Amino acid sequence: MGAAVIGARSAWAVRENAPAGLGILDAIGVIRHLTPHESLAVEGDAADRFHLVMSGVVAAYKATADGRRQIIAFHFPGDPVCLSTAGTVYDHSAEAVGHVTVCSVSRTRVREYTKQVPSLRHGLLDAVRREMAAAHERLLWLGRKTALERLACFLLECASRVGEPQGNGHQVVPLPMNQQEIGDYLGLASETVSRTLTELGRDGTIEVLRPFSGVVIRDMQRLEATTDEGTLQPAAGP
Repeated sequence: MGAAVIGARSAWAVRENAPAGLGILDAIGVIRHLTPHESLAVEGDAADRFHLVMSGVVAAYKATADGRRQIIAFHFPGDPVCLSTAGTVYDHSAEAVGHVTVCSVSRTRVREYTKQVPSLRHGLLDAVRREMAAAHERLLWLGRKTALERLACFLLECASRVGEPQGNGHQVVPLPMNQQEIGDYLGLASETVSRTLTELGRDGTIEVLRPFSGVVIRDMQRLEATTDEGTLQPAAGP
Protein backbone atom coordinates (compact mmCIF):
# COMPACT_ATOMS: atom_id res chain seq x y z
CA MET A 1 0.00 0.00 0.00
CA GLY A 2 1.34 3.46 -0.87
CA ALA A 3 1.03 5.70 2.19
CA ALA A 4 2.11 8.82 0.33
CA VAL A 5 -1.37 9.38 -1.09
CA ILE A 6 -3.11 9.85 2.25
CA GLY A 7 -6.02 12.15 1.72
CA ALA A 8 -5.65 12.33 -2.06
CA ARG A 9 -9.11 13.64 -2.75
CA SER A 10 -11.12 16.42 -4.31
CA ALA A 11 -11.20 19.92 -2.84
CA TRP A 12 -14.86 19.28 -2.05
CA ALA A 13 -13.98 16.29 0.13
CA VAL A 14 -11.35 18.29 2.02
CA ARG A 15 -13.92 21.01 2.65
CA GLU A 16 -16.13 18.36 4.20
CA ASN A 17 -13.28 17.10 6.40
CA ALA A 18 -12.01 20.52 7.52
CA PRO A 19 -13.29 22.13 10.73
CA ALA A 20 -16.54 23.97 10.12
CA GLY A 21 -15.92 27.30 8.41
CA LEU A 22 -12.42 26.52 7.08
CA GLY A 23 -13.56 24.76 3.94
CA ILE A 24 -13.67 28.01 1.97
CA LEU A 25 -9.91 28.55 2.35
CA ASP A 26 -9.10 26.49 -0.74
CA ALA A 27 -11.10 29.03 -2.75
CA ILE A 28 -8.99 32.01 -1.62
CA GLY A 29 -5.54 30.44 -1.30
CA VAL A 30 -2.78 29.06 -3.51
CA ILE A 31 -2.29 25.32 -4.01
CA ARG A 32 1.26 24.10 -3.34
CA HIS A 33 2.75 20.66 -3.95
CA LEU A 34 5.57 19.68 -1.60
CA THR A 35 8.15 16.92 -1.93
CA PRO A 36 9.18 14.73 1.03
CA HIS A 37 10.83 16.77 3.82
CA GLU A 38 10.28 20.05 2.00
CA SER A 39 9.89 22.91 4.47
CA LEU A 40 6.53 24.61 4.84
CA ALA A 41 7.43 26.94 7.72
CA VAL A 42 10.57 27.70 9.72
CA GLU A 43 10.52 28.63 13.39
CA GLY A 44 11.34 32.31 13.83
CA ASP A 45 10.40 33.36 10.28
CA ALA A 46 7.64 35.89 9.69
CA ALA A 47 4.27 34.18 10.15
CA ASP A 48 2.68 35.62 7.04
CA ARG A 49 0.70 32.54 5.93
CA PHE A 50 -1.02 29.48 7.20
CA HIS A 51 -2.00 26.37 5.34
CA LEU A 52 -4.75 23.79 4.92
CA VAL A 53 -3.60 20.22 4.22
CA MET A 54 -5.25 18.85 1.07
CA SER A 55 -3.40 15.53 0.85
CA GLY A 56 -0.54 13.83 2.63
CA VAL A 57 0.74 14.55 6.13
CA VAL A 58 2.66 17.53 7.54
CA ALA A 59 4.88 17.29 10.63
CA ALA A 60 5.09 20.29 12.96
CA TYR A 61 8.17 20.29 15.18
CA LYS A 62 10.42 22.21 17.56
CA ALA A 63 14.20 22.03 17.29
CA THR A 64 16.14 21.31 20.48
CA ALA A 65 19.39 22.96 21.55
CA ASP A 66 21.41 19.84 20.72
CA GLY A 67 20.12 19.68 17.16
CA ARG A 68 17.44 17.07 17.66
CA ARG A 69 13.77 17.73 17.14
CA GLN A 70 10.50 17.03 18.90
CA ILE A 71 7.53 16.54 16.60
CA ILE A 72 4.57 18.24 18.25
CA ALA A 73 1.86 17.32 15.74
CA PHE A 74 1.08 15.41 12.57
CA HIS A 75 -1.44 17.28 10.42
CA PHE A 76 -3.75 15.25 8.18
CA PRO A 77 -6.01 16.30 5.26
CA GLY A 78 -8.46 18.96 6.40
CA ASP A 79 -6.15 20.20 9.17
CA PRO A 80 -4.85 23.79 9.34
CA VAL A 81 -1.08 24.18 9.78
CA CYS A 82 0.75 27.10 11.44
CA LEU A 83 -2.54 28.49 12.71
CA SER A 84 -1.24 29.51 16.13
CA THR A 85 2.00 31.48 16.36
CA ALA A 86 4.05 33.50 18.84
CA GLY A 87 3.09 36.99 17.75
CA THR A 88 4.30 37.76 14.24
CA VAL A 89 6.71 34.81 13.85
CA TYR A 90 6.24 31.07 13.58
CA ASP A 91 6.74 29.40 16.95
CA HIS A 92 7.53 26.04 15.34
CA SER A 93 8.66 24.58 12.02
CA ALA A 94 6.66 22.39 9.65
CA GLU A 95 7.66 20.09 6.80
CA ALA A 96 6.09 17.59 4.44
CA VAL A 97 6.04 13.91 5.34
CA GLY A 98 6.04 12.27 1.93
CA HIS A 99 4.34 14.06 -0.95
CA VAL A 100 1.93 16.71 0.29
CA THR A 101 -0.52 19.19 -1.19
CA VAL A 102 -1.54 22.24 0.83
CA CYS A 103 -3.57 25.36 0.26
CA SER A 104 -1.56 28.37 1.46
CA VAL A 105 -3.42 31.51 2.48
CA SER A 106 -2.01 34.87 3.49
CA ARG A 107 -2.98 35.96 6.99
CA THR A 108 -3.86 39.41 5.67
CA ARG A 109 -6.42 37.91 3.33
CA VAL A 110 -7.79 35.67 6.05
CA ARG A 111 -8.28 38.70 8.31
CA GLU A 112 -10.23 40.41 5.55
CA TYR A 113 -12.46 37.39 5.02
CA THR A 114 -13.15 36.84 8.71
CA LYS A 115 -14.83 40.24 8.75
CA GLN A 116 -17.11 39.18 5.90
CA VAL A 117 -17.64 35.51 6.76
CA PRO A 118 -18.47 34.86 10.44
CA SER A 119 -18.31 31.08 9.93
CA LEU A 120 -14.63 31.39 8.98
CA ARG A 121 -13.90 33.34 12.15
CA HIS A 122 -15.68 30.74 14.28
CA GLY A 123 -13.91 27.94 12.40
CA LEU A 124 -10.51 29.42 13.16
CA LEU A 125 -11.34 29.68 16.86
CA ASP A 126 -12.58 26.09 16.90
CA ALA A 127 -9.39 24.93 15.17
CA VAL A 128 -7.23 26.66 17.80
CA ARG A 129 -9.27 25.00 20.56
CA ARG A 130 -8.78 21.61 18.93
CA GLU A 131 -5.05 22.19 18.68
CA MET A 132 -4.90 23.02 22.38
CA ALA A 133 -6.97 19.98 23.35
CA ALA A 134 -4.76 17.71 21.22
CA ALA A 135 -1.62 19.21 22.80
CA HIS A 136 -2.98 18.57 26.31
CA GLU A 137 -3.84 14.98 25.41
CA ARG A 138 -0.35 14.42 24.03
CA LEU A 139 1.20 15.76 27.25
CA LEU A 140 -0.70 13.03 29.06
CA TRP A 141 0.76 10.43 26.70
CA LEU A 142 4.31 11.64 27.30
CA GLY A 143 3.98 12.08 31.05
CA ARG A 144 1.94 9.09 32.15
CA LYS A 145 1.91 6.34 29.52
CA THR A 146 4.33 3.53 28.72
CA ALA A 147 5.91 3.07 25.30
CA LEU A 148 3.29 0.43 24.49
CA GLU A 149 0.44 2.72 25.51
CA ARG A 150 1.88 5.67 23.58
CA LEU A 151 2.19 3.67 20.38
CA ALA A 152 -1.31 2.23 20.78
CA CYS A 153 -2.70 5.76 21.26
CA PHE A 154 -0.84 6.93 18.17
CA LEU A 155 -2.15 4.09 16.00
CA LEU A 156 -5.71 4.73 17.17
CA GLU A 157 -5.31 8.45 16.47
CA CYS A 158 -4.13 7.72 12.92
CA ALA A 159 -6.86 5.13 12.44
CA SER A 160 -9.50 7.72 13.33
CA ARG A 161 -8.09 10.10 10.72
CA VAL A 162 -6.98 7.96 7.78
CA GLY A 163 -7.96 4.38 8.61
CA GLU A 164 -9.49 2.31 5.80
CA PRO A 165 -11.96 -0.31 7.11
CA GLN A 166 -11.76 -3.72 5.46
CA GLY A 167 -14.58 -6.19 4.93
CA ASN A 168 -13.07 -8.66 7.42
CA GLY A 169 -13.33 -6.20 10.32
CA HIS A 170 -9.68 -5.19 10.07
CA GLN A 171 -8.56 -1.63 9.43
CA VAL A 172 -5.63 -0.56 7.25
CA VAL A 173 -3.79 2.49 8.60
CA PRO A 174 -1.29 3.98 6.11
CA LEU A 175 1.67 5.68 7.82
CA PRO A 176 3.92 7.85 5.61
CA MET A 177 6.08 8.79 8.59
CA ASN A 178 9.06 6.53 9.36
CA GLN A 179 9.78 4.97 12.73
CA GLN A 180 12.25 7.70 13.68
CA GLU A 181 9.55 10.33 13.07
CA ILE A 182 7.03 8.34 15.09
CA GLY A 183 9.61 8.20 17.88
CA ASP A 184 10.19 11.96 17.63
CA TYR A 185 6.45 12.41 18.15
CA LEU A 186 6.05 9.95 21.01
CA GLY A 187 9.29 10.74 22.84
CA LEU A 188 10.72 7.30 22.08
CA ALA A 189 13.84 5.98 20.38
CA SER A 190 13.23 4.52 16.92
CA GLU A 191 14.47 1.17 18.25
CA THR A 192 11.74 1.27 20.90
CA VAL A 193 9.12 2.02 18.24
CA SER A 194 10.35 -0.92 16.16
CA ARG A 195 10.42 -3.28 19.13
CA THR A 196 6.92 -2.23 20.27
CA LEU A 197 5.47 -2.62 16.77
CA THR A 198 6.98 -6.11 16.69
CA GLU A 199 5.40 -6.88 20.07
CA LEU A 200 1.97 -5.79 18.86
CA GLY A 201 2.47 -7.72 15.64
CA ARG A 202 3.67 -10.90 17.32
CA ASP A 203 0.59 -10.92 19.50
CA GLY A 204 -1.76 -10.50 16.54
CA THR A 205 -3.10 -7.09 17.55
CA ILE A 206 -1.70 -5.54 14.37
CA GLU A 207 0.11 -6.56 11.23
CA VAL A 208 3.02 -4.36 10.18
CA LEU A 209 3.13 -3.73 6.43
CA ARG A 210 6.57 -4.33 4.87
CA PRO A 211 8.44 -2.41 3.71
CA PHE A 212 7.16 -0.18 6.48
CA SER A 213 4.23 1.83 5.14
CA GLY A 214 1.59 1.36 7.82
CA VAL A 215 -0.22 -1.28 9.81
CA VAL A 216 -3.35 -3.40 9.65
CA ILE A 217 -5.24 -3.29 12.94
CA ARG A 218 -6.49 -6.85 13.39
CA ASP A 219 -7.97 -6.51 16.89
CA MET A 220 -9.28 -3.00 17.52
CA GLN A 221 -10.77 -3.82 20.92
CA ARG A 222 -7.50 -5.20 22.17
CA LEU A 223 -5.55 -2.22 20.88
CA GLU A 224 -7.95 0.14 22.64
CA ALA A 225 -7.52 -1.80 25.90
CA THR A 226 -3.75 -1.52 25.55
CA THR A 227 -3.91 2.29 25.63
CA ASP A 228 -5.18 2.26 29.22
CA GLU A 229 -3.57 -0.73 30.85
CA GLY A 230 -0.08 -0.90 29.39
CA THR A 231 -0.24 -4.67 29.03
CA LEU A 232 -1.59 -6.72 26.20
CA GLN A 233 -4.87 -8.46 26.95
CA PRO A 234 -5.58 -12.09 25.98
CA ALA A 235 -6.24 -12.29 22.28
CA ALA A 236 -9.83 -12.56 21.12
CA GLY A 237 -10.98 -15.97 19.95
CA PRO A 238 -11.05 -16.87 16.25
